[in-house]
Amino acid sequence: MVLLKNAGKTLPLDPARTRKVAVIGPLTQTVYTDWYSGGLPYRVTPLDGIKARLGSGASVTATEGVDRIALKEVTTGKYVSAGTGAGAALKVGATAAGDTEKFDVFDWGQGVLTLRSVANGKYVGYNWSTFVNDQDQPNGWFVMQQFKLEEQPDGTYAARYAGYEKAHDWSGPNHYLTVGPDGTLTLGSPTAEGAARFTKEVVADGARGAAEAAKGADAAVVVVGSMPFINGREDHDRTSMALAEGQSELIKAVRAANPNTIVVVQNSYPTTLNWEQANVPAIVWTSHAGQETGNALADVLFGAVNPAGRLTQTWYRSESDLPDILEYDIVKAQRTYLYYKGDPLYAFGHGLSYTSFRYGPLRLSSGTIGADGTVTVSVDVTNTGSRAGQEVVQLYGHQRASRDPQPVKELHAFQKVSLKPGQTRTVSLKVRAADLAHWDVTRNKWVVESATHDIMVGSSSADIRRKAALRVRGETIPARDLSKPTRAVDFDDYQGVELVDESKARGDAVGASAGDWIEFAGSALNARTFTAQVARPAAGTASVQIRAGDPVRGRLLGTATVPSTGDKYAYTTVTAPLTGATGKQDVYLVFTGDLRISSFTLG
Repeated sequence: MVLLKNAGKTLPLDPARTRKVAVIGPLTQTVYTDWYSGGLPYRVTPLDGIKARLGSGASVTATEGVDRIALKEVTTGKYVSAGTGAGAALKVGATAAGDTEKFDVFDWGQGVLTLRSVANGKYVGYNWSTFVNDQDQPNGWFVMQQFKLEEQPDGTYAARYAGYEKAHDWSGPNHYLTVGPDGTLTLGSPTAEGAARFTKEVVADGARGAAEAAKGADAAVVVVGSMPFINGREDHDRTSMALAEGQSELIKAVRAANPNTIVVVQNSYPTTLNWEQANVPAIVWTSHAGQETGNALADVLFGAVNPAGRLTQTWYRSESDLPDILEYDIVKAQRTYLYYKGDPLYAFGHGLSYTSFRYGPLRLSSGTIGADGTVTVSVDVTNTGSRAGQEVVQLYGHQRASRDPQPVKELHAFQKVSLKPGQTRTVSLKVRAADLAHWDVTRNKWVVESATHDIMVGSSSADIRRKAALRVRGETIPARDLSKPTRAVDFDDYQGVELVDESKARGDAVGASAGDWIEFAGSALNARTFTAQVARPAAGTASVQIRAGDPVRGRLLGTATVPSTGDKYAYTTVTAPLTGATGKQDVYLVFTGDLRISSFTLG
C-alpha cells in the first residue's frame, strides 16, 4: 500500500481514541476478484477489517454511499421488478416499490452503471435473451452487467445496455431496453427513441446518507476505486483517468460533513486525484489485493504497519499531460518519469511514511570510472521520527551532455532499509558504467559515452536529497557515415512517419506521406549520389528531397523521384545526383507523397 498524502499526521489513527468511525464507499463491503486472480477462499472487506481492529466497543457506521432507486415505466405506471431467486427475468408489473423493485446503483464512470437488486443482492445482467439478477459481481470476457440511464428531454430515462459484446457488429443493432407484451424487459431498440421510458425514483440518496453517517464520527474512511472487469481490462480503454463522477461527488459530500476524512483508492492504475490532493487530509492507494485486503488496510490505517509502498508509475494531473494512447515514442512525447518535464500529481517512486528520514552526504567510491568500471554510492540514512519505518532509498542518474536525447532521470538502483527511531544505517548501492549506457542509432549498439553524470539519491524521482558528479571515461560517438548503407528507421528525429514492416517475413521500414520527414543528425558528408530502396503501391510518382540543416528551409541537396511499384512490399532502387553534400551536416529526407523507404546511402 502507498501513502499518497498525510497532512497534519492524520494517519495513523489511534484505535484508543478513534472509537466512532464511518466506513463509506462502494468498495467498503466487497473484495473484487481481478481478471487473472484465483477464487478467494474467504473475503475480509475494508469494513470487516476496520470492525475487527476496533473491537466490539467501538461504533462503526457503514454505508456504500450509492443511490437506491426504483424504475417506473411511463406508459403503464408500473415498476421494474427483479425476482428474489437468482436467474429470474426482470419484468414491468409491480404497482408499488418493494425490495424486489429497488436497485442499488454503482457508478463506474462515464455514465456506466451496475445495478444490484435489493431483493437478492445479485447484479443485473443480460443472458442473451432477457435481463436477470444472478451475478455476485460483474464478470466474464463480455461483461454483461453494464448499463447507462440516459436522461431524455422530457426528464424521463431510457435504459441503454452497455455490455462489452455490444462493441461487436455480430451482437446486433439493439442497445436499448424495451418492454415485451408480458412485461419482460428485452433488448429491443437501436435508439433511445424506440426505447421504453422510465421515471427514476431515488429511494435513498447515497451521497446524502454518506454525509449523515460521517457527521460526528472521529474519522470517515471513504473507499473508492475501480471494478476490475469494467475499468481495468484489455480491449476497452477508458478515456479519462479520473474517479467515477459519482465517487468524486461522494468524497466531496463526506469531506464537507467531516474534516477528518481519509480516502482509500483501490484500483490498478494511476488516477487524477487533484481535488482530493488539495482538499482531503489523507489518501492511501492499494491494488485489488485479495482476501486479506480489509485486514491489511486496517493495519495501515491504525498504525500496526508503517506503509512503505512506492509508486511504479508517474501519476499525472490530467489526460492532457499524456500523448495519444497509440504514441509509443516516449522520448519525443516526453512520456514517463524518464522524459516528462512537467509537474506530476505524484512522481515515480512516490510514497510517504509515518516517520521521517534524513540523508547524509553522498559518498562515491571514485569520482571517475572507465567504461567497464563500477562505482559504489553510499549514504547514511537516519530515522528522525518517533516510529519505526522503512525507507526506499532510490538512486537516479542523469547524463549531462550527449549526442543523443537523455532521460531527465533514470532509476539505476534502490534499496529498502528498516530503521528504528533515531537509528542510522549506511546504504550502499553499486552502479556499473554499463548501467549508464544508451542505444546508439548511428551504429546500432549500446554505448557508454565519455560524459559527466549526476548521481542522485532520494525518496522518489521528485524528492532528491543528495547529489554528486561522476565522470565516466567512455567513447565519443563519431559523426554518422551515410556513405555506408543506412537503415531508414535509424533516424534521430522525425515528423509524421510510421514504422512499418519492410516485408511479410522480416525487417522494418519507414512509411511516409507528403510533408513527413526523417533526420540524420551530425552526418559527415562527401557525397555525389543519393541511392535508396523504396516502394510505392499507389499510382503516379512521389519524391524524396535531401535537405541540409532544416526540413523546410534547409538547402536542397538533391531530389529522387519514386515511381509506383504496385505493391508496398515491391521495392525498387532510386538515385539522384547531389550538390553541396560535403562537411558535417544534419541531413533530412523529406517526402512529397506516400511511399516506403527501407535503406539509403549518400555515396
